[in-house]
Amino acid sequence: MRKIKVVFSFTHLAVSLLVEFARNMVVKMTGNPNFTEPDVPLDTITTAATTLETKFNAAQGGGKQQTADMHQARIALEDLLHKEASYVDRIANGNEPIILSSGYNTSKQPLPAKRPSFTVTNGNHEGEILLKHKAEKNAKSWAWQYCTDPITATGWIQAGISTQATFTVTGLMPGTKYWFRAAHVKPSGMSEWCEPIAKYAV
Repeated sequence: MRKIKVVFSFTHLAVSLLVEFARNMVVKMTGNPNFTEPDVPLDTITTAATTLETKFNAAQGGGKQQTADMHQARIALEDLLHKEASYVDRIANGNEPIILSSGYNTSKQPLPAKRPSFTVTNGNHEGEILLKHKAEKNAKSWAWQYCTDPITATGWIQAGISTQATFTVTGLMPGTKYWFRAAHVKPSGMSEWCEPIAKYAV
């Protein structure tokens, strides 16, 4: 029988959901008799979650430096969550109720299904990526961008403009990792760019 373990189910969450996950875990583990001496102090995780939230807000409409700061803050929080997950795994030793009491998920406890607002998938042809955003009321057009490194890149490349909430990017280099983002335009103006999603072109 396969041993039940902690699943690192937080690694692909949007920033807001990642912060929410971290804070929920802190609440679940505070005063929890199963976890009296966590490897990572809970207040350290709380501080890291608050820092990421602050950097994320600053990156909305900000420049490359603000975006880089946000990504570094995310990496820092995920690193702490990974370390704490290893601690929970070690203490629980396969006991599912104990793992779940920590706020982490297990291999038998899938995350609630949430329809992402922005998806990035490989297309049917080489170097092709399909972008799709949930529909926005009164949106007249959509802007799509990509880059090869949101932290050190010289800038985002305009992939195109569309009247639909879908777009196909072509001519990408197979085996290269790209970041993609979208924004919509309404009569009142252009929205903020959505949080970038990374994908390897094939």
